[in-house]
Amino acid sequence: MKPRTTLRLSRAALLVACAVLSSCAKQSNVNSSNAARSNPANGVVAVVDGREIPAKLYEMFLRNGREELGIDEATEDGRRALERLREGIVEDLIDRALISQESGRRGLRVTPEMIGEREQREITGMGGDAKFQAFLKDHNLSRDEYRAILRDQLYGELMTKEAEKTVQVSDDEIKKYYDEHKNDPASQQPERIAASHILVAARPTQIAAQLREERNLAGAALDAAVREEIARRKQKAEELRHRAAAGDDFARLARENSDDDATKARGGDLGAFARDTHARAFDEAAFALTKVGEVSPVVQTDYGFHVIKLTKREPARAVTLDEAAPDIRKRLTEEKRAQTLRQWLDEARKRSQVRVAEAFRFGGLKDKYPAM
Repeated sequence: MKPRTTLRLSRAALLVACAVLSSCAKQSNVNSSNAARSNPANGVVAVVDGREIPAKLYEMFLRNGREELGIDEATEDGRRALERLREGIVEDLIDRALISQESGRRGLRVTPEMIGEREQREITGMGGDAKFQAFLKDHNLSRDEYRAILRDQLYGELMTKEAEKTVQVSDDEIKKYYDEHKNDPASQQPERIAASHILVAARPTQIAAQLREERNLAGAALDAAVREEIARRKQKAEELRHRAAAGDDFARLARENSDDDATKARGGDLGAFARDTHARAFDEAAFALTKVGEVSPVVQTDYGFHVIKLTKREPARAVTLDEAAPDIRKRLTEEKRAQTLRQWLDEARKRSQVRVAEAFRFGGLKDKYPAM
């Protein structure tokens, strides 16, 4: 498993040529030496108002992006995806440089303490200093270059917060969006039920480990003992099911017998849930119950044996305005923030001089930016 790092483009930025929010979330722009200009693989991708974007960043994002998207160059779709990725990375790196410069123009400040704190968080996320050093070596980055990337990342986050200050979403806008989208599939709440359960744990691997330690069993003898113990636990579940179906207090049975530590204290209550929330066999049995108070047959999953009691059924319906409002407000806020950032970028692009090395003028970049 590779160490976690923020030095990746978001999936949106990988798939789309220009993703402003991604640009603000993950900044990376460092200086390179003039000696690298002669070799595109080790040189400069573009120059933004005299600030060079080194090709090593392009190569890093390209490698990470190909791995993230699983691009197969042997296919036509893969080759097209790779071309979109290449163009998108260059566009994204230019936008990052523009946003970083715009941050300075607006008086936003990143302190050495902020960079040090972020660096330490990244090192911890990667798994420690040794893996961090390996990461730097793998991507041909110096410590100072890495800190410069983090500096620009922090500037991008400050710009995002700056944009949020200008964004307001009114209740009327939320109501309008709700009315326009209330019939969309995403605005429908699926059928849900509320249920309680009793679990008799019966994981074969755990049972085998326990029997091996307690009774020093192995081979065929261990296999037979595991089968016998699983049968015994299934019988226990059947007995609990019989008692529940006969009218015994289900919550008390769960508190006294369930092996599910997360729910036993509250009488096995799982709350309300939609399909595909639990193991398939569990959900199928739970949703097959039709009457409140009905108890299921014993159901086996990877966790063991379950007895389920239906406590409530909620038919599918459209979500209400009050239910939808928080998500709508968040969506509209993000859209307005992105629009503001795009506007700032467009203005910064008009004020700036951007030149792209011929080797990196992919696709539409030929028409958008002059060559270096």
